Amino acid sequence: MRNNWIREVGWLLRFIAFSTGERFVATRAARWLTHAFRGFIEGSNRGSRDGGRRRGAAPPRLEALEGRELLSGVWHFASAPGQQPMQANVLALKPGAAIDPIFIAPYDQSSNPGLLVGQTGPLIMSASGSPIWFHSLSNHNKYQAIDFQAQTLHGKPVLTWWQGTISGIQPSNLPPGAALPGGHFVIYNQHYRQIASVQAPKGFSVDEHELLLTPAGNAYIIATKTVRANLTPYGGLPNGMYEDPFVLEINLRTGRVIDSWNMAKHVPLSDSFEPAPTLPNHPWDVYHANSIALSPDGSQMLVSARNTWGIYDISRQSGQILWQVGGKQNQFTMPSSIVTGPYGSAFQYQHDARYTSGGISLFDDGGFGAPPASGPYGPGRALFLNLNFQNHTASLASPPLYHNPPVYPNSQGNVQQLANGDVFVGWGSDTGPGGVLSSDFTEYSPTGSVLADYSLAGQDISYRAFSYPWVGIPFRKPVAAAGVANGQTTVYASWNGSTQTVAWEVLAGPTRTALAPVLTTPRTGFETAIPTTNLGPYYKVLAIGAGDTILKASNVIRVIG
Repeated sequence: MRNNWIREVGWLLRFIAFSTGERFVATRAARWLTHAFRGFIEGSNRGSRDGGRRRGAAPPRLEALEGRELLSGVWHFASAPGQQPMQANVLALKPGAAIDPIFIAPYDQSSNPGLLVGQTGPLIMSASGSPIWFHSLSNHNKYQAIDFQAQTLHGKPVLTWWQGTISGIQPSNLPPGAALPGGHFVIYNQHYRQIASVQAPKGFSVDEHELLLTPAGNAYIIATKTVRANLTPYGGLPNGMYEDPFVLEINLRTGRVIDSWNMAKHVPLSDSFEPAPTLPNHPWDVYHANSIALSPDGSQMLVSARNTWGIYDISRQSGQILWQVGGKQNQFTMPSSIVTGPYGSAFQYQHDARYTSGGISLFDDGGFGAPPASGPYGPGRALFLNLNFQNHTASLASPPLYHNPPVYPNSQGNVQQLANGDVFVGWGSDTGPGGVLSSDFTEYSPTGSVLADYSLAGQDISYRAFSYPWVGIPFRKPVAAAGVANGQTTVYASWNGSTQTVAWEVLAGPTRTALAPVLTTPRTGFETAIPTTNLGPYYKVLAIGAGDTILKASNVIRVIG
């Protein structure tokens, strides 16, 4: 335990030496102290682990805290050495918080691969921070997973995410945050097997911001095309280029484009708050479309564009913009209490616009752009607006939600309304003094009180964060590993993605075909360490579900002591 504290203190001192600015240092130090103190208390109770479970005993909570030691913010598992997800720091977890799994996709936004903590890839974790499922993409931040979430396809639960490389991490003339060619969306079933991929038509790139599945089994994506144009009216070059977003509806079975909507056709380039570049061969990120939502009856579509500060309601029949909230052509008067910028704007560089029963919800980055509209205009916040279409006024449906302490995201973020009335907020990429990045996500009660709060390790960030009910039934088998020390064997058992395993049964014997039950123990997190005096040397583990059902067995392993 003393060694653990030495490591934690060393980490804090290195972090403070690296950081600048009193507010930022105090914030992160306070978070570290909260996490370290919790770890000290929990660690002192870990020796009381039950060594066995009687058949019929109550199963443990699936979100039980992981019992193994964390090294430098990265999970390490004896039974799954290839899986090294980043650790999320649990800063608050109060009674009443949802226990549904959390969906994030950590990566590092910088071009320095050494700053990445763990591996990139989609990660499902429990409310208490323990990994449930992780699909590693890269050890060195070469590939990123973006917009990882659970959806429904043909009535069945699926996982969706974009994978590829975004500009700014790899060298490119494209605007920072743009998807490099080759990126695409994938769809996995609840057995964690890929069942579909979503590609862009020839001449387009698949934007990473949104994949929206429809009840009909189609998919909406944003696809971008580079267009050459005279940009001198906007301060650019006569032979300049700009990124033109299209919202495409694609038939997943055939890959054909069913419908498309072109933003440049309906929104003037002059509406952008992003200056046109003056360097040759550098496309202008004039719009930066970043979310798509459909109205309940499917007749309208809501599209958010970060760099125009605009949210657009679009007729699916005519393609015309029916109304606009925010930006230079804002059609709604905002409450004076929340106006923070020019043009009477109550949000800037926003993300994740969604329809609500009375209007819309959105994540207000309030953040950083390029001069003359550089910001920040205020801390990031979740906004819920009611819209009056008769007098074109907006009002607050509920008070804005802020992080404590405030965060100032320069990009990304989302707002999710949970089925029980809670709100789950991903705070995007928060840039502190010195350019140090961080990322948080928080669950709020309907009254605005914090029920759960998390911070990613190091400078890892996640574009969005979600909380969903999820049942994972892995196609692959559980895995086991074992080691011998001082005449005692420890068997390690894990099953990446299983949400139904509540206990592990260990079988041991002198040959592969002569194995007998040794003990049964509750599952504890992603990997369960099971000590036994039986020297085997052959072992396998059985995943036990509710009602003592045997779900699946691992392969037999041999341990040489």
